[in-house]
Amino acid sequence: MKTMSPILLGLIALGLTLLVVVLSLSLGAEPLDWKQVLEEWQSPDALADKPMLSVLVMLRLPRTLAALLAGCGLAVAGCAFQALLRNPLATPYTLGVASASAFGAWMGFILLDLGWVGGSLLGLPIRQVGAFACAGVNVLLVYMLAVRPGRTSPAVLLLAGVALGMLFNSGILFTRYLASPTRLVAMDRWLMGGVDVIGYNPIIILALGVIPCTLLLILQAPKYDQFAFGEALAQGRGINILQLQRLTFLLGSLLTAVIVSEVGPIGFIGLIIPHAVRTLTGPGHRHLMPLSALIGALFLCASDIIARTILPGETPIGIITTLVGAPCFLYLLMGRKFTDWSG
Repeated sequence: MKTMSPILLGLIALGLTLLVVVLSLSLGAEPLDWKQVLEEWQSPDALADKPMLSVLVMLRLPRTLAALLAGCGLAVAGCAFQALLRNPLATPYTLGVASASAFGAWMGFILLDLGWVGGSLLGLPIRQVGAFACAGVNVLLVYMLAVRPGRTSPAVLLLAGVALGMLFNSGILFTRYLASPTRLVAMDRWLMGGVDVIGYNPIIILALGVIPCTLLLILQAPKYDQFAFGEALAQGRGINILQLQRLTFLLGSLLTAVIVSEVGPIGFIGLIIPHAVRTLTGPGHRHLMPLSALIGALFLCASDIIARTILPGETPIGIITTLVGAPCFLYLLMGRKFTDWSG
């Protein structure tokens, strides 16, 4: 397939993103009356007395920002892990972070039901605290297993992540067995992912985790291009391979853990977006990573619009990303030989 100019693709993606943001702010269970929003904005009344403006400021805007940040972070993490593991099927959840986070959220629900903890800790819901804590434990264990002085093995990273992911999945089944039937609904709903946040505390946490990690990973793009030609050649050109592997692993895992702890495990973005952009622009990470960040944000925000409008209720966004992403990925596979991953 003929590649597209990265600048042109970026401008198109930016324009579509702005359009999708406007739609995201406008659409929902109740249509947004922008004329009334403007009138309430100019009114001296308290925000509690401005129903339409309250919906925009406290519900629609945080939700849109959460989708943009999560989509951006997952897409960049996907690029980074595919480069680190030299595996076109690598995703932000390859190293077991999603399973660990889901187990932590489950444990938060269980401990809440047992009365051992309160509904929140440090101002955060207990399920989010549990999700982030278990994700951190998973990252630490994978790092200890796969990183040794003088070497870091991508194969061992992958295998350790898969093994720990299976272990945490077993823990999820056990906690489901212990949970009350009323809790199972909330637990299953969290596992399907969702950006339906309220207020700005989740946005602050996402921004503090996603923005710096994403920028630092994008700055490694020239090194990933050298790494793609082989470790020996990259090292001969001055790339510190061990440092690059460790930095990618830690930043990508932290980025994924922050996102999963706030919005749950949302699959397929870290897999489909890098491949779609790579098909349009080529394998160079200098263009691939920033464009993936933009298109990942666009994709998740658009998926959220579909999730809240396709049915009278609200469809979990993880279902939408999979229903849209899987056919698109299969289409890409039909016409792609993955020659940039050979050797």
